[in-house]
Amino acid sequence: MSSIQLPTRRRPPGMLTAVCTLVLSLGIVFTVIDWWPGAGHSVDALTDLLILLAVGTLLLVTGIVWAVKTFGIVCQDRRWSWWVVPAPTIVLTALVIVLLVPAPSFQSARDDFEMAVRNLPDTSESTAGTDVSVGPFTMSMITKHPAGTVYFHHADQGWFRSAGGWVYSPGGRPAGDEYYEKFEVTHIDGPWYEFRGTLPTW
Repeated sequence: MSSIQLPTRRRPPGMLTAVCTLVLSLGIVFTVIDWWPGAGHSVDALTDLLILLAVGTLLLVTGIVWAVKTFGIVCQDRRWSWWVVPAPTIVLTALVIVLLVPAPSFQSARDDFEMAVRNLPDTSESTAGTDVSVGPFTMSMITKHPAGTVYFHHADQGWFRSAGGWVYSPGGRPAGDEYYEKFEVTHIDGPWYEFRGTLPTW
C-alpha cells in the first residue's frame, strides 16, 4: 500500500537571514560614510574598499539565498510569511541612510583646518607629525613650507606614488614646491586649494 506524501513547505528566510542582512548592511553603511565605531574617519581608503568588496559579496550571497527561499514560498507554495519582509526592508533603510548622510567635506571642517594652520610652529619649514586628525579627516602628514604654504596630505588619497589633500597658500596658487613630478591644484576660495600630486621615483 503506497503512502500518500504531503507536499513539504519550505521554511521562510527567517531570523538568521535578517540578522546577516542587518550586520552586512551596517558594514556597507559604515564603509561608505567612512565611519566605524571607535575608529571614526581614520580607516584608510584602501581598507574601506577591501571591506566594501568583501561585505558586498556576502550581502549578494545572502540576497540570493533570500530570493530563492522567497520564490519557493510565494510562487510555489502559494503562501505568505512575514519573515520575507525584514531583509529587503533593512537593505532599503541602509540605502536611504547612505544617500542622506552627507560625506565629510572640506567646508564642513574648514575651522579645524584653519586652527591647524595657526597651531603650526612659526618656522620656515616644519612637519606636524603623521596620522594627524583634522576635523573628520586623517592626515598622513602636514608640512609647512617657505612663504607660509601648508600642505595637508589626506591619508585616504595616498596611493603608492600618488598624494592628495588640501593646501593653505596665502601667497597665491601653489606650485608643489618641487616635491612632485606632477602637481594639479583646484582653487577652493581665499588661500585654500585642493591638490593632487605624483611623487617622484627617487
